[in-house]
This record gives sequence, C-alpha cells and structure tokens, in this order.
Amino acid sequence: MVDEKAASGSLDDLRAFVNTVDLEREDGLSGPDALPDWLSASGLLPGASGEQLAELRRFREGIRRVLEANAGDGDPQAAWRALEPFGRQCCLKVEIWDSGPVLRAEGTGQGAVIGSLLAGALEAVATGTWSRLKACRKPSCRRVFYDRSKNGSGAWCSMAVCGNRMKASRRRQKSRISEP
Repeated sequence: MVDEKAASGSLDDLRAFVNTVDLEREDGLSGPDALPDWLSASGLLPGASGEQLAELRRFREGIRRVLEANAGDGDPQAAWRALEPFGRQCCLKVEIWDSGPVLRAEGTGQGAVIGSLLAGALEAVATGTWSRLKACRKPSCRRVFYDRSKNGSGAWCSMAVCGNRMKASRRRQKSRISEP
C-alpha cells in the first residue's frame, strides 16, 4: 500500500526525518524517539553520539518550523534564517550526472546528515515541490506530510483524524460562545 502522505525521493527522506518523533506521544525535544533508528536504517549516521543526536534534534525542529510556515503557521523567512547555523555545519558539492548537476553532501557525522537533507530541500525548492511538504496544523500533532491536494491547500496530516478533531473543536468553541 502506498503512503498518500509520502513525497518522493530526497523530499520523503526529509519527511521521514522530521517524523522520527511523535509529538502527541513524546515531548519531542529530549525524550526518546526514533531518530537513532532512522539514522541507522538510512545509513546516514549509525551509532550517533548523544551530542550528535541533540544537534540533529535541534535541526529537526528547525526544519519543522519551516514546514509549519509552509502550512501557513509562522514566518517562512525567519524559519529559514534560523537554519543558517546548521547550513554552516555541512559541506556540499556539485556532481555532474548524465541527467545534469546534482548537489551532494560530503563528509561524515551530523554535518553530512544535515547537508544531505538540506540538499534535498534545495532540490525541492528548485523543482517547485517544497511548498507541498507541510507540518500538520493541529498544534499537538505537527506531523509532516506531503500535500497532494489539487490546489495545495491541505492543512492536516489526516483529515480523518486531525482534521476532524480540529473542526469538532472549533464547532464546540462556537457553540460555547453562542450559548446565553
């Protein structure tokens, strides 16, 4: 079965990276999450140190802020600027393939992981797919999804779950306000 909220290629790697924590179940910042398992499974940084994991968690939340801005929550320019220190940690090179130039991360450690993910983001910006990668607007969820709606107006990772919960919450608020 195909995941409807998945993107393709390096953009889906970015989606999977940001989704290595379930914010409805964990605190997302210092608690256990799936980041070490994802780094091992992806082959990007097996056996990451505690310091590397802490830095990658900060990067993950910085990317999430950009994706929240893609969904209409927050200032996209400020979110991108906040990623600048992470960009300085990586080394990128241009490789020439038969299909044209490709940006690739060099090196090892967290800088290589950050570089690989930022190269994917740059590719998505260049191809016009970046704006479709978004964070769910439900504040307790914030799960990243690829918006496949025709007009790019998707707001929730799942209409059946988060969308319905948010709409029901708004209805309850309106009914409380309108009660005498």
